[in-house]
Amino acid sequence: MLNLVNMKPVLKTTTGILFIGIIIFISCKKEKSCEGCRDGNKPPIAVAGPDQVITLPTDSISLDGSASNDPDGMIGEWLWKKISGPASFNIINAAAAKTVVKNLVTGVYRFELMVKDDAGLSAKDTVQIAINDPSQPNRPPVANAGTDQTIILPTNNIIVDGSGSTDPDNNITNYQWTKISGPSPSIITNANAVQTQVNNLIEGVYQFELKVTDAGALFSKDTMQVSVNAQTPPPSILPQICDTNRPHISAQLIPFATLSQVRDGMAVVSNGNKILFAGGISASGFSSRVDIYDLISQNWSTAELSEARFAIAAVALGSKIFFGGGEIGDGTTPTKRVDIYDASTNNWSITELSIPRNNIASAAVGNKVIFAGGDPGLESVNCPAWQCPMVDIYDMSTGTWSTASLSEHKDGFSAITANNKIYFAGGITWNGSFFASAKVDIYDNETNTWSTSTLLEGKSQYAATSVGNKIYWAGGQTGNNNTSFQNSCVVEIRDLNNGSSTIQYLFNPATWITDFGQSAVVKNNKIIFYRANGTSTNKFDIYDIATNSWSIGVLTQPIPTGASIISVNNTIYVAGGSANGVLSNQVWKLEF
Repeated sequence: MLNLVNMKPVLKTTTGILFIGIIIFISCKKEKSCEGCRDGNKPPIAVAGPDQVITLPTDSISLDGSASNDPDGMIGEWLWKKISGPASFNIINAAAAKTVVKNLVTGVYRFELMVKDDAGLSAKDTVQIAINDPSQPNRPPVANAGTDQTIILPTNNIIVDGSGSTDPDNNITNYQWTKISGPSPSIITNANAVQTQVNNLIEGVYQFELKVTDAGALFSKDTMQVSVNAQTPPPSILPQICDTNRPHISAQLIPFATLSQVRDGMAVVSNGNKILFAGGISASGFSSRVDIYDLISQNWSTAELSEARFAIAAVALGSKIFFGGGEIGDGTTPTKRVDIYDASTNNWSITELSIPRNNIASAAVGNKVIFAGGDPGLESVNCPAWQCPMVDIYDMSTGTWSTASLSEHKDGFSAITANNKIYFAGGITWNGSFFASAKVDIYDNETNTWSTSTLLEGKSQYAATSVGNKIYWAGGQTGNNNTSFQNSCVVEIRDLNNGSSTIQYLFNPATWITDFGQSAVVKNNKIIFYRANGTSTNKFDIYDIATNSWSIGVLTQPIPTGASIISVNNTIYVAGGSANGVLSNQVWKLEF
């Protein structure tokens, strides 16, 4: 049954008219320049006069440049010309300080005044004239920031293009680009240009907003996203060393209880005095069953998810447990359903993610529950097939959802909470081929910001946990599907105090599937890297944090394939799974 999921690595008003004059006077910026400036003579100052608004049938205006002056001489020449706007116009005397322009039609004109002093130096200024037609109420423009873009370092610049923006009245007067999210370094060359270049991009995800304003001060906004990815890492940058020369410790699976239904691939999570085993794959198909064990009364009860499914993200916060997303079909039909169980009241409620996904990484920090990435299936307008960068954030204090984005599309990864941050590490992503990513997206709850880091080797489907100020990422798959994926022995230990990482090794390569209730667990200050996939499932790694030493636990029987595991109050529970192709409903305690 496990192979059903473990197949993926190798698998975007007339009211405005009344106030148009006021807004344009406030918002328009004058453009001035000096041509032919030289030492010994100060250039003149061109003043083209204030911007103007007129309403048809009035079709002429006066241009007045008489306020232009020269600080050390006199102005000898004036020259008016149209630099933008409708074709219909007639400047009566383009060489006069004051002149009249006739035959104007609906639209926005810009006229340039050039003045030249008696020494030949010149300067320019512009004035904008908006012509309104009272029979045609102004309509808002439609901003179009262009399509989302992805670049790969060392390329660190892009062109943003708002030329797809439109206005039904053809009177767009201003474009404004703004970075609204993303890493700090970035330079917008000309924020007021229709098309401009953005430089100095670094690894991460940016969002740029385009605001388009028309002559009536009506505006609209649109955003586009830029993903800046690191170069594809090699299949593995670390030697795949395994250490089998370690002391063996006898261990056993002691029968404890039975679930109400045989199944594997269950989500498992604890909250307060309760442990929940939810969903999974039963003998008859996908399961909606939830088995609930009360640690105080030592009684079992059952409930049902709102949808039968497996590959569910499970996370607890406060008195509530969230079961997010999952797979309801043949591996390509995820759901966006979130079932919420309140352990204090024994009540259930339902909400939804922004888009359907399975194999989601989930964790909680502060008052937030976060579901990140995952597999949106074969068809999705939001994400490419198989991976997604989407992040859904549920705020417990307000009961509301918001969204964010990882720095890359991915699934098959884990989320670990430590030091008021969540670390979303590795996973399978796509860059012309599937490969195990080394990227770590870090959410800082204190500042509500995102940053990125890098693993020492790319990996997916690994075990992860945190103890004290350290995170442990162990085993998993590394490589890519152009060469081959291989299981890893590497254990990266990240010291959060200084950000440094050290390497240790499992006794044998291994993989874990988080949404099948699989990962590392902790008991008596020891980290247990058990195995429920592949070979050597009768052995597991034991890392003693206090002594920095390793040993190998040896069982008299293998851990069933696809079994779920959890440690609560220093007791390790193993549940379900498949032994010799037969599904089990057994719950054991793992003792050593």
